[in-house]
Amino acid sequence: MTKPIFIAASPNTQKDDVCLAFKQLLWPFGWYSKKPVKEFEGAVQDYLGLKNAIAVDSARSAFYLTLKALGIGFGDEVLLPSFTCVVIVNPVLWVGAKPVFVDINRKNFNIDFSDLEKKVTPKTKAILVQHTFGIPVEMEKVTAFAKKHNLKIIEDLAHSIGGKYKGKTLGTFGDASVLTFGIEKVISTVRGGMVVTNDRNLAQKLREKVSSCPRMGLYRTFTSLFNPVFWVITKPLYYLGIKKITLGRFFIAISRLMNATGQMIEKEEYAGQKPGFIPSKMPGTLAKLGLNQMKKLEKYNKHRKQIGNLYFEKLSKIASSEIIYYYPKKMSECSLLRYPILVKNPDLIHAKAKKNRIILGNWYERMFHIPVENLELIGYKKETAKNAEWVARHIINLPIYWAINEKSVIAISQIICGKTAA
Repeated sequence: MTKPIFIAASPNTQKDDVCLAFKQLLWPFGWYSKKPVKEFEGAVQDYLGLKNAIAVDSARSAFYLTLKALGIGFGDEVLLPSFTCVVIVNPVLWVGAKPVFVDINRKNFNIDFSDLEKKVTPKTKAILVQHTFGIPVEMEKVTAFAKKHNLKIIEDLAHSIGGKYKGKTLGTFGDASVLTFGIEKVISTVRGGMVVTNDRNLAQKLREKVSSCPRMGLYRTFTSLFNPVFWVITKPLYYLGIKKITLGRFFIAISRLMNATGQMIEKEEYAGQKPGFIPSKMPGTLAKLGLNQMKKLEKYNKHRKQIGNLYFEKLSKIASSEIIYYYPKKMSECSLLRYPILVKNPDLIHAKAKKNRIILGNWYERMFHIPVENLELIGYKKETAKNAEWVARHIINLPIYWAINEKSVIAISQIICGKTAA
């Protein structure tokens, strides 16, 4: 393949998004307008069919403020999936509560209900439900479990906006749902998050808390707007050069040195600590990016279903000793953010893909996406979630965003299996 594929380098970005971001960069006087934020909140709540939406600077801010608004704090416990990112664990620590890690089902990467029953205690106050990769959790089991133990349900829509479970939209089952609009997510404002809920009292508490938050800093706002512009220039140049000495890699090195595109996860977060700027308000200029992406969400989700089904069809036709498991269902109600497969040797597959100018995903090859030595800092003890640890050793994510087509799927399938994908 001649055209590079990058699963994580601003994958949602199209020409209209880049033009909009560039225009916003040239007009900093309008960065903090409140009107686009209200419009973005309205667009999301209407799309999900909910009554309230409250925008902030990130999903961890959204989760943190939701926990506080629900009165969860010291002495309380919150049930969390064990196959997730540290940014979901940290807000529980920041409010003084204890994260309790629930193992996952190896077949769908979501919470294991048998382990869930073992982890609940009289101190448990809430459960966070993550629809991993966009695969829906069996929500009737969650709601029954929560009712039995008098728990609050918070849905995590980081991997799915618009997916359904038995005809009902994900994000509408619980007391509240948290969304992220990070650079690699379903729609992107580069940085941004939101809480959606039908609970009027909860929404009022959240709005009061957000009103006292500082606005996102100028430099973080600038790097967010610059991010899609940077990647649309850099990706075509990534392999332009001799071996690893390329123009694209040079641009990336310079941007990291200058922190020109910002950090998606701050250094202190890897150790469970809270950056001083969290939580912050969402700038209007980033809300404009979100509004533009919302116009394309249905098209994105339709495309993701089509590509997910193509992977299923191609992989199901190939007998490969390398593949351990791939999700054995066609996409009907759900649209995946990434297509997950389990392989015997992920490093080998990543290396083969890179030789063909394809960068695959690795969510979450390290538990919680942090160094092993930091696991105890967030309260995780080794072998607490054996299934999640096993999956982490074998997981690979295949790209599924708008630029991926059938030709891409065939090429990627051939790389994984080493055989022809018909």
